[in-house]
Amino acid sequence: MKLAIAIAGLLAVNHTATAQDFAELLEIRRVKETLDLSQVPEPDLSQLPAVDAQRLRDYRALTANALDHAAEPMQAQLAANTFGDLCARYLHYELHEAAAACLEQLRELAPTDFQWAYFKLLLHIALGDLEAARTSAEEALAIRPDDPPTLIRLAELHVAAGHVDAAEAAYEAAIAAYPESATARVGMGYIALERGDPAKALQIFQEVAASQPDGSEANHHVGLAYRALGDADRAAEAWRLNQDVLIPMYDPLLERLRPLEEDVTLPLDRAVAAAAEGDHERAVTLYEEILAANETDEEAHFRLAGSLLVLGDSGRGERHLRRAIALNPEHPGAHFALAMFLAREGRRAEAAAHLERAADLMPDNLPWRLQRAQMRAASGNSAGAIQELEQIVALDPGMVEARRMLSAVLVGAGRTEEAAVHLQALVALAPDDLQARFNLGLMHFESGRYAEARRTLDETLGRFPGDVATRHLLARLLAVSPDDAVRDGARAVELAQSVVDEQPALDHLETLAMAMAEAGRFDDAVTWQQRALEAERQAAGGNSPQRLDRLALYQARQPLRAP
Repeated sequence: MKLAIAIAGLLAVNHTATAQDFAELLEIRRVKETLDLSQVPEPDLSQLPAVDAQRLRDYRALTANALDHAAEPMQAQLAANTFGDLCARYLHYELHEAAAACLEQLRELAPTDFQWAYFKLLLHIALGDLEAARTSAEEALAIRPDDPPTLIRLAELHVAAGHVDAAEAAYEAAIAAYPESATARVGMGYIALERGDPAKALQIFQEVAASQPDGSEANHHVGLAYRALGDADRAAEAWRLNQDVLIPMYDPLLERLRPLEEDVTLPLDRAVAAAAEGDHERAVTLYEEILAANETDEEAHFRLAGSLLVLGDSGRGERHLRRAIALNPEHPGAHFALAMFLAREGRRAEAAAHLERAADLMPDNLPWRLQRAQMRAASGNSAGAIQELEQIVALDPGMVEARRMLSAVLVGAGRTEEAAVHLQALVALAPDDLQARFNLGLMHFESGRYAEARRTLDETLGRFPGDVATRHLLARLLAVSPDDAVRDGARAVELAQSVVDEQPALDHLETLAMAMAEAGRFDDAVTWQQRALEAERQAAGGNSPQRLDRLALYQARQPLRAP
């Protein structure tokens, strides 16, 4: 007993191991014992391009080194990841024996990791072992029951085995998990054909074809359905439309099977830094180097386009923006940049389409949505602009530009009462916004709210005493308002005279005549109205009946009461 206590005490002094330490040590041991590269046969690389073969040799050496030096938990994790990348490379290059050996080890190391079960399914499909593939699909679905790509592949395996009911159930589960899956819907079309219902199959295939780009292979399926219906002419027409454009299958893990490209992060960082410093020539060179290594790098295309446009190379800039969108149709920045470029080029219809897409992809980007509203308004789509602006204001009530634009579009649509509400909010948000205050006064004036118009214009003039437009509008209101409590002839004369002294324009001359009439100075009103008529004759070659009627009114010694 005493000896046992002594030994326990010695261990406690010399090596205190926590539960976390033990777990980490165990993980390192599991990685090093489970992943044994010597048990993965070195594949024959003679049929591969020399560059790819050398990269595989280099990556295998990198994996061996990572396993040898996995002395810490992070190193063990890195080694496991590297081993998995090597396995993915073997699978991609159809080096099946090596891929099978490393997949078995990965499944043992991480039996609940979905990706290795799925890759094993792909391996068995590639080998043509359909029974083993079905087993692997079921193992993968036990980990992730609603994975659409696995369900679709299981359905295809059932079809190959003649198990129509099981295939239909798998396709239906895939559609339930991912309704946008065109691949699964095409499968349901073939189930309909198998069950002797070509009309249903035709409907399914046509719906898929409508969702695909021109030349889609979906037209081939449409043709098969027409042929089953006995309509040879329509079948031939559908087949003519087929240009073998593949129906894309949603399958994120397949991306892992592409060869891992050389790291372009540092070149991209350097290119971005060069552009930020204004050295766009250098940035273009760096972006082009990145694309030479990986032509499908959508971000490099997008950023290259930006530097090219800054340098004035609009043709190439546009092409790279379009390439970025072709690679990733949901690249919001590329859609927005292309929209702005096209708008500057005067190609407004196409610009509007890309701006609509950009704003749809980033609904939280309110400045983009504001641009969309502006483009809608410019194209005459006032209703669409108003709808968009109302949504923006609801999301950000303090967005001044949205309020300003919304009030302007509402005025243009004849909805002055609603415009006044937004102008009132705009004035509260931006008290020094002269245009908002002026427009609010104008809205009140035009809608017959004369007392509110006077109060608003008085406040505006108090903040901006030198503004000619505000003085002119207030002078006219004080001269002609039907509301007796609002009119003030003497002040109207003072304001209108100051405006005419600065800008003797036609409307200003006429407003001074109105003010003189309101002040009871009818002779002066006649004099100023005659000057206004002379100015009109010089500008237009004649006089309008309305202005002549006003002269007659003043000659009859009556003021104007028609705002």
